[in-house]
Amino acid sequence: MANDKTAVAIKNETEIAQPIVMGGFEEFAGAGMETVTSDDVIVPRLTIIQGLSPQLSKSKPEYIAGAKLGDIADVGMSETFPDGILFLPVMYKKVFLEWAPRASGKGLLNIHDDPAILDKCTRDDKNQPVLPNGSFISTTAQWFGMNMSANGRRCFIGMASTQLKKSKKWLTLATSERLKRADGSEYQAPLFFRTYNLTTNEESNAQGSWYAWTINRAMALPELDIGRPWQEVLRDASEFYRMLVAGEVKADTTSLGGDVGETEIDDAEIAM
Repeated sequence: MANDKTAVAIKNETEIAQPIVMGGFEEFAGAGMETVTSDDVIVPRLTIIQGLSPQLSKSKPEYIAGAKLGDIADVGMSETFPDGILFLPVMYKKVFLEWAPRASGKGLLNIHDDPAILDKCTRDDKNQPVLPNGSFISTTAQWFGMNMSANGRRCFIGMASTQLKKSKKWLTLATSERLKRADGSEYQAPLFFRTYNLTTNEESNAQGSWYAWTINRAMALPELDIGRPWQEVLRDASEFYRMLVAGEVKADTTSLGGDVGETEIDDAEIAM
C-alpha cells in the first residue's frame, strides 16, 4: 500500500495549469515546443446552451452532464457557468462564416475575413446572404478574452444574427473608456482595461424563443480582487493580444459544424 509521500493528487482536467515556483529549468525554457504553430494551439469557445445544443444530449460526444438551457458553456473544456462569468475582453474581430445549406448536413465550410464576400451574395426569402453555390454567410463578431471565472482561461465568444446588436452595445461601452496620462491628456483605453459581467436572458419572436447574451460593465482591471496582482493579469492579457495579432493562436471552430443548437437559432433570429 502506498504511503502518503507517494500519493499523487489528481486535479480537475478543466483547471488551468498554474506556474510552479521551481529553479533549475530556466535554461530549458520552451524546450520541446519549438515546432508548435498556430495550427496546434486553439482557443476554446464559450456559447449559450440552447434547446437543440448537443451539450444537452447524452447521445452526443459534446454532452455536458448537468448542462441546462441558458447556461454559458465552455465547449472546449466541457464546463458550464450557470450563474454567468466575469470576462476580460482582449480583442474584437468580425468574421464571415460560410455555412453549407441546411439539408446538406455539412455545417461550417469556411471562415472569411474580408467583408467583400457579401458582395457575391444574394438575399433569400429569409433575408440571408446566399452565395452562388447555395451556402449562406453569417456575419459573426468574435470576442477573444479571458474567463476570469475560470482563473483567466483564454477563450472566445461568437455573436451572430441578432446577437450582433449585443456586440455593438458592448463595443459602445468599451470604446467609451478614456484614460488620462500624467500630463492630463486623454487616450483610448485598451480593450482589456475593464471586465464585464456576462449572463443570459430568454428572448423570443414569432419563430420561437432562445437565450441571448446580457453584457454589463464590471470592475476595471486595477480594481480586481482575484488573489494575484492585477499587473500579472495585464501581462497575461497583453501576451494573449500579441499572440492573436501574430496569428500564433486561433479560435476553435471545430465544434461549430455540428452545433445544431446554434445554427438552428439563426433562423428564428433572422426573422426579426
